[in-house]
Amino acid sequence: SLGHGAHYCLGAPLARLEATIALERLFVRFPGLALAVPDAELPAHAGFVGNSVRRLPVRPGPDAGER
Repeated sequence: SLGHGAHYCLGAPLARLEATIALERLFVRFPGLALAVPDAELPAHAGFVGNSVRRLPVRPGPDAGER
């Protein structure tokens, strides 16, 4: 969580930019990226800010350079 109001993280914009770039590159490099388990098997994690999963197992599929 990056906070809210007076407790907002000053590095939040940089963190979001880094995450955006990292995910874009991940999906370009591994276009076949897919969940390694069915959705129903993802271990849920309910948090104060939102819901997420504890682990996100994925299969990378072929590397974009291998096609």
